[in-house]
Amino acid sequence: MTKPEVIVREYSVDGDGQSMVCLTNVDYSDSLTPVRRVLHQSRRPTAPLRVAVAVAAAVCASACSNESSDSSVSFHPTASIQDLMLSVVDPAADAIWESVATIVTHEGTEERRPRTDEDWEALRHEAVRLVEASNLMLMGGRDVARPGFRSEHPGIELEPEEVQELIEEDFETWTRLVNDYHSVAVSMFEAVQNRDADRLFDEGGPLDVTCERCHQRYWYPGATGAPMPSTVGPDTPVPPVAAPAAAPTDVPTAGADTSTAPPLAPMGGTGTIEGHVHLSGELPGNPIIRMGVDPLCAQLTEGKQIVQESVLTSPDGSLANVFVRLQGTFPETPVPDEPVVIDQQDCVFIPRVVGARAGQNVQIKNSDPLLHNLNTQTTTTNRFNVGQPVQGMVYEFQPVEEDGMLRIRCDLHRWMTEYIGVVAHPYFATTDLTGTFTLTDVPAGIHTIQAWHEEYGILTQTVTVEADGVATADFTYPEAP
Repeated sequence: MTKPEVIVREYSVDGDGQSMVCLTNVDYSDSLTPVRRVLHQSRRPTAPLRVAVAVAAAVCASACSNESSDSSVSFHPTASIQDLMLSVVDPAADAIWESVATIVTHEGTEERRPRTDEDWEALRHEAVRLVEASNLMLMGGRDVARPGFRSEHPGIELEPEEVQELIEEDFETWTRLVNDYHSVAVSMFEAVQNRDADRLFDEGGPLDVTCERCHQRYWYPGATGAPMPSTVGPDTPVPPVAAPAAAPTDVPTAGADTSTAPPLAPMGGTGTIEGHVHLSGELPGNPIIRMGVDPLCAQLTEGKQIVQESVLTSPDGSLANVFVRLQGTFPETPVPDEPVVIDQQDCVFIPRVVGARAGQNVQIKNSDPLLHNLNTQTTTTNRFNVGQPVQGMVYEFQPVEEDGMLRIRCDLHRWMTEYIGVVAHPYFATTDLTGTFTLTDVPAGIHTIQAWHEEYGILTQTVTVEADGVATADFTYPEAP
């Protein structure tokens, strides 16, 4: 398909509070949505600046009057699409997303809102960047990524040349997705302009969904299947299995000690390991989930405060949802007959973090009267993408061992995340709100024990287990930066 030519010239001059705009030579194919522009009046310039503004106004007027004789503008894009995402879109989206939230802490509920003129002006700057990034992404001649860049997660993420090929093969879809993003960004810009915090909050969900549609097509289609299905069923095809990555792909590694476990030093008999996981410093709150993107979820949870439990603590800093496991190889033991059960209730996974033996039955149930789907992010044969459109449906599978944590997401509700630690041996546990864990019947010897948390990464230590003894392994995560 031939790429449509997009040539835009803009001149925005503010002399005495007035804007002059010249838009020329915008050539789109009939099937494409025109790129829209959000134009604004800047503040009244200072006196020295007015001279420059007057000159610029003359230039603008001349350019507008001569537009028919000059039909092209030469652009020289330098930053890649990846650079725009990392330097413009992500920081702007994060700033706007985090500016309006309801945070639940142990001290109570905090309503985070922009309140001062300075707050709103700062958000306006971010909204401008968010909107105009779409125009920059559609500019011809821009590379997908910087030269020499390679994916950190091969088999899950596409390489730059693969992304480039997808865009070139179907530029119409690329343009449509970027324009969808632009439309949501415009709504956020308007909310900022009108100082409407409630609308700004409501637009956060659509922005997340719109970005995810693009990511699923151009960033990690192999990990999550077809982009944002509107309808899926139990027979949704499973994507081809990619070759395993050379290193764990789903585990945060910041501050982690991922050295291999020392050989097991057998002593005979078994013992117990008990421990506690603590988060130091000021304890973060958790935001209430924005269910408004799906009216059915919003109706189902009306009157409830469903929070995103990415950091679940007790007031004393005890940290829940930490997956603890022994590293190393152990004698084979029978796989439990009872299944590991995960539920989808009130549009969240319960529990959020679980452990399972390799080969053990894992059942994921949909208790909600609405459609969910289960999509794994992995490079192993644990990959699947299935829909659960009927309340009470159960999907069952027997996972293979994972180097990291098996992550499952619902494509329809992007806040829904589940983590499963799949282990070949029985020596693992997940902490609850007490922050405690117990590993029983551990072979006596010297072991490396690992703690994993979705936000704070991995901690490891060595522990010696004596026959009929109880060893202690406590972990403390440092305060988040």
